[in-house]
Amino acid sequence: MFCWALVGMMAAAGVFADGAGTVPDVAGAESAIHYLVVADKTGPFQVVHEGQSHGGVISDVVDRLVEGSGITVHHHVFPVNRLVHEVARGRIKNWIAFDAPVWDSFRGKGRYLMEPLFLTRHVMLTCNPAIDSPIRSVHDLSGRSVVTLRNFRYPGLESAADEALRLVPADNFRTGLELVSLSRVDGFVEMASRLRYHLSHFDGQRDCMREVDISSVVPNYPVYLVVDQDMPEDLIALLDARLEALVASGEMQRIWRRYVPLTLPSDIQVKVHD
Repeated sequence: MFCWALVGMMAAAGVFADGAGTVPDVAGAESAIHYLVVADKTGPFQVVHEGQSHGGVISDVVDRLVEGSGITVHHHVFPVNRLVHEVARGRIKNWIAFDAPVWDSFRGKGRYLMEPLFLTRHVMLTCNPAIDSPIRSVHDLSGRSVVTLRNFRYPGLESAADEALRLVPADNFRTGLELVSLSRVDGFVEMASRLRYHLSHFDGQRDCMREVDISSVVPNYPVYLVVDQDMPEDLIALLDARLEALVASGEMQRIWRRYVPLTLPSDIQVKVHD
């Protein structure tokens, strides 16, 4: 939910690539890795301000993987559709991004590193007291209207969307949170980590909100770093080894907690039902 589906959007005109506004010719540049960042919508995994990459869980991990190795990481921020288009055309070499097998965003152009970054956990944020907690099946959502992010994928939920379940696409998190806050919809389904991150920056009405587990409908699944399938084997081996060490040392968890709280911030009055 990290999930993000990199299909179906109209191509955007502007591209930010290290501030240059164009895609560099990087063929043969094996001493550099080109990290692909989605413009907006992927916080706290990738944080973007004014078209520039400014950290995030996955962004910090990628930077740490090559620290002290002599390899340079270039962050490139793209609108989501343009990102996939550039990879499909082979215009960027030695790229690294994040993906999940259930999304398959890069359609055979990438190769997953061995160690998963994390498992997703989806919840529904709701102000409707009649919503069951937890939601045990799609039948519990019959007749409900549920916000999801436009052009992102929600395995298990999309297949249930019909006249009995209405999915309401939102262009960003703020819109989705406002719809919940104003009781215009029955809930907003997303990864718990992403909802909590954006909720902490939301200044609308929050005291009616509660989290409802929806993992029986949208199952947990792993998210990975994915690299250019033509990346040199020794570079992939380096990334695999360093990611394994990062996870084993607990540093991955420390990076995660810099962006994602274990619980909702105490100043936000949200009733959490797990």
